[in-house]
Amino acid sequence: MTGWLPLIIILFAIVLVVGPVMWLKPSARDQRLATLRSRAAREGLTVQMKSLPAAEGQGSAAVYFTRWGDARRLQTGWVLERQRGDHEMNFSGHWDWRNGRAAPEAAWGPLRELLAALPEDATAIVGAETGLGVQWQESSGDRGMTALEKALEASRSPIEEAIRQPRNSAEQVE
Repeated sequence: MTGWLPLIIILFAIVLVVGPVMWLKPSARDQRLATLRSRAAREGLTVQMKSLPAAEGQGSAAVYFTRWGDARRLQTGWVLERQRGDHEMNFSGHWDWRNGRAAPEAAWGPLRELLAALPEDATAIVGAETGLGVQWQESSGDRGMTALEKALEASRSPIEEAIRQPRNSAEQVE
């Protein structure tokens, strides 16, 4: 038994050292998310964590933003969220405005086109000062990221022009 005691102590010491190191190692999911988010950064997208829509439950998900080309005079501050059920009173199918604050009506056509192009795990479209964003749960991986990039690239400009406030007469004189 005395011959085993030093071996047991050495093994216990190794476990004490290696255990915390293994806790620090990112999981496969964390590595996948880091890869998606670094790809987004390379493509010029900004990633922010935001609370999920109420219909999706508790927690947060990433919002991938593409910056506006010209952020002046844009009517932002609206969010289009996925709802629990499809209803005729919703904006489009399962999608409706957060707190009843809608984007300008001129943007509704381009927004419907954006909705049709989004990955299935998208939860919200955000019109913010930061830019046009899509919140998604990132579970569709590279395929979803490709769809998201294409959808944002195709939709940003038409939505941006549709939500731009017209110049007032004082600005036009200058």
